[in-house]
Amino acid sequence: MKKKLLPVLLIAFTIILSALIFILPSITGKNFTYITVKQELPLARVLNNQADIELVFFGYAGCLDVCTPRIEAIKQWYLTLSKKQQKRIGVRFFDLSIPKDPQTPDIFIKAFHKNFTGVYLSQKELRTYTKEFNVYFSDSLLKKGEINHSAHLYITKRTTTNKELRAIYTAFPYNFVLINSKLKTLLEE
Repeated sequence: MKKKLLPVLLIAFTIILSALIFILPSITGKNFTYITVKQELPLARVLNNQADIELVFFGYAGCLDVCTPRIEAIKQWYLTLSKKQQKRIGVRFFDLSIPKDPQTPDIFIKAFHKNFTGVYLSQKELRTYTKEFNVYFSDSLLKKGEINHSAHLYITKRTTTNKELRAIYTAFPYNFVLINSKLKTLLEE
């Protein structure tokens, strides 16, 4: 009897938790789809670009279920920006899979938009970057060759001396009204 009840309780708990994610913001006035932070990023591959603001995404080339729909949504949003905004706001994709060809991440992300940048990370860099951004990833136990990973969208801002992590968006589909508001604030700082 207890074994039959456990799946029902798990489903009920999941439904209640999912409903709370949508209900709590209207009750509390707080939004739980993003986290505001201010953390310095002393990472060379984050620092070595000219964008004032950058959207950073960790995934892997060929990821169809998670990465492709999210990057496509980012591309559709990016296309709504003016040319001037596109020069100030970059999109960077860090590959979690350490592909054999170091060009793979850049080729993959440029299939979405020519201004996007893909970054190959060595094993050591991968450990450092995923720790700094608090990215979860592991080989899939169910599908060989796939990687389970967190799919957050990170926003970094260039300051006069460094780059800082300023926001983490955790929910998909992304709330681009909220993201635009955050970017406007960051660009005006």
